[in-house]
Amino acid sequence: MALNLRALETFVEVADCLSFTDAGRRLGLPAATVTTRIKSLEAQLGVRLLDRSTRTVAVTAEGQIFLAHSQKALHELMLASEAVGAAQETSGQVRVSIPAAFPMDQFARVVGKFCSAYPDISIKIHVDDRPASFIEDGVDLALRGGAPGGDGLIARHLRDTEVIFVGPLERLADDSLPVLRPLAKRIGTIDKRNGPSTRSLQLSLAFVANGQARAYLPRSICKEALAAAQMEEGSGPDGLHDPLPLFLVYHDKQHQPKRVQLFKDILIQEFALSAHET
Repeated sequence: MALNLRALETFVEVADCLSFTDAGRRLGLPAATVTTRIKSLEAQLGVRLLDRSTRTVAVTAEGQIFLAHSQKALHELMLASEAVGAAQETSGQVRVSIPAAFPMDQFARVVGKFCSAYPDISIKIHVDDRPASFIEDGVDLALRGGAPGGDGLIARHLRDTEVIFVGPLERLADDSLPVLRPLAKRIGTIDKRNGPSTRSLQLSLAFVANGQARAYLPRSICKEALAAAQMEEGSGPDGLHDPLPLFLVYHDKQHQPKRVQLFKDILIQEFALSAHET
């Protein structure tokens, strides 16, 4: 019995995100096309692979068995395609989640570089501090600090960034200035006085450069301002701050779309490399 390869790929995507609509977005297909492919595959096999209602999708027992074999088969086909140099699809959408405190200019440069190399792949970016929901939000990759992870997820440690204390020139010890801690776990943690509070690294940097605050910030985003003598570095009231870790989080699965692999590779290349530049 010959099975349609596109139908297999569609089934694996639906089983992965448990949503016909989200699977369609990942594949660049209308939800109706996804539904038609799944129905056709179930009819050909003579079994129900997915239980679905208006709100939920679940993989049946037969679907779980078929999913495991389908993933292996697709993975082997991908390896065979690469071995003979066959062209692989480099189009569609990749969904990435980044935290609010992430250096946006650096991430924007990486996305721009990738989109120039792969113009048919679109990058959709979620800015969110919650643990990334790979199923509910359809996220393919996430950049996170701390100790992210969970069942079925891999958290790859990319780098540790040095955190320094900075303040306006000759005002590092000026206690009239509030101390911003945008990397603190609690939102709004500041010194014991009135003053600005933000989770944004770039805004914290601007407050320091404008003489309105002192702050704990990654050295990487302070380099230009320090070199231009817009601020100075020194000892802060909290002492040394722990380095800021960065993890790339993704699904622990054998088969990933080529577009996701490509973007994952550039994130590893750019952000692991930048650790040596900070």
